[in-house]
Amino acid sequence: MNARRFDFLSILTYLLLAFVLLVLVLHFVFGFQYVVILTDSMKPAVNPNDLVITRPVSPEDIRVGDVILYRVTIANSTYTILHRVVEIRTDEAGKTYYRTKGDNRRYPDPWEVYPDQIVGRLVFVIPKVGIVWHYTPLIILGLFLIVIASLAYDIALLLLEEEPIRPKSMKADLIALRRKKIKVYHHRR
Repeated sequence: MNARRFDFLSILTYLLLAFVLLVLVLHFVFGFQYVVILTDSMKPAVNPNDLVITRPVSPEDIRVGDVILYRVTIANSTYTILHRVVEIRTDEAGKTYYRTKGDNRRYPDPWEVYPDQIVGRLVFVIPKVGIVWHYTPLIILGLFLIVIASLAYDIALLLLEEEPIRPKSMKADLIALRRKKIKVYHHRR
């Protein structure tokens, strides 16, 4: 039974490691972004605490109806917003910009979204995973502190542990016994 449990834990560990590596490669190599949604502006498609995965997209590939993640600065604060593209327009300077709107909102957003503000297009939504994702840094910190505490405990035990009393050497006893026999043997003659 222990062998089966060990195999199951090994497989689970390898799967978890493969998942973490996949997430890291998708983020750092291919530019995928993982964002936890905080508002209900995209209900019912995307709810609060859902984890959304976006990938970089070329401005020419964005169409009306696409859900995009973008950054907008309002009153010295930058917000990351996930909304649907409802219009594609061109301003007086000939630059293309996008009008966006949340699915759960009546009116389009009052700002224009330019291509340099776009982070990516929605690829996948994982419901309710954002609760755990939000606390991931705290969980990692806790695990790190547990590992550090256990290492400190082991080091303290090693340093405070008294050195065990060594038993007398068997070799010394044998040499003493031989000398005794030799002396006894010489005295008998």
